[in-house]
Amino acid sequence: MQRPPPEDFLLKETKPHLGGGKISGDKLTSTYDLVEQMQYLYVRVVKAKDLPSKDVTGSCDPYAEVKLGNYKGTTRHFEKKTNPEWNQVFAFSKDRLQASMLEVTVKDKDVVKDDFIGRVWFDLNE
Repeated sequence: MQRPPPEDFLLKETKPHLGGGKISGDKLTSTYDLVEQMQYLYVRVVKAKDLPSKDVTGSCDPYAEVKLGNYKGTTRHFEKKTNPEWNQVFAFSKDRLQASMLEVTVKDKDVVKDDFIGRVWFDLNE
């Protein structure tokens, strides 16, 4: 195997253009131009209303699961609440999305097995 020439490892001065308001063509530039843009799908789980009591005790301890392909996010759960307000946001990288159906499931947290309350699907192609 050949070794690279020693000059490849020497300290070199560079002067990149960092933007900062100078006009490049017809576009105003900024230092954000140095950062690679990443695209995300943001999903906000806001709230649920009038959830049924699934426990023997008559209470409901709800949480929501958000699934997109192999990725899953879970909201916090509330104790004894039939009108939970989560207001939680989940971010899915668009580069890694392999599914077009977003699934949101609401469950009642239990000690042994969580009870299913409801589910909704969103087709992201629409």
